[in-house]
Amino acid sequence: MGFPDQPEEGDVPDDFKYGVTVSESSPEVRAAFIRKVYTILFCQILATCLVAGGISQYTSAIVWVKTHKWSLFVPLIGTLINLVLLFWKRHSHPLNFVLLSTFTAFEAFTLGILTASIDNVIVLQALLITLGVFLALTLFTFQSSFDFSSLGPWLFGALIALAMVGLVNVFIPFGKTMDIIFALGGCLIFSGYILFDTYMITKRMSPDEFILGAISLYLDFINLFINIVRLMHDLQER
Repeated sequence: MGFPDQPEEGDVPDDFKYGVTVSESSPEVRAAFIRKVYTILFCQILATCLVAGGISQYTSAIVWVKTHKWSLFVPLIGTLINLVLLFWKRHSHPLNFVLLSTFTAFEAFTLGILTASIDNVIVLQALLITLGVFLALTLFTFQSSFDFSSLGPWLFGALIALAMVGLVNVFIPFGKTMDIIFALGGCLIFSGYILFDTYMITKRMSPDEFILGAISLYLDFINLFINIVRLMHDLQER
């Protein structure tokens, strides 16, 4: 007779995970947690590249979306609802992975539409730059003894300021120079969030929160990529 809900190899029962951080866990549990987070993240990024790349090259789909403006709000609203449900059901297997997949699909669709009007060379360059920055910052955080959790309040304040500037820019455009500054600010903020979230994942997060960890890094990666694309596109147009 089998025993359900047994821990995976190298893992521990959930009862021993709650209230325990990754840094306080055994090396085997830490390794299993990091492996889960970055495996999920890799799959998300790969799926996003394939789906977004396919959509951005599918001319008829882009034309249809541009002629039906309401369709742009469907993935945006779907992403927010999906994110709330995913946070709520992140421990419910396999529903958590179903919600993770649909969340990634919504993000990939939106990204495909956003990059459709951008030169493919710029998109590819931005993707490679994003990958390089992400890997460099991740490796730096892994080997650093600095407490990056102190960046949290500063990054949040900077993100709110950036959002307000973007909101004002929608109604009262600032011009190309401000667009470049805005994109550069976004690059710096989300680079900081990569440091912050990587530190929190490897030091402060609970070992059972691998879904939450992967989502945090995925959003950092996507937002950094979007701002790099925007920065390179604005610089090219000057």
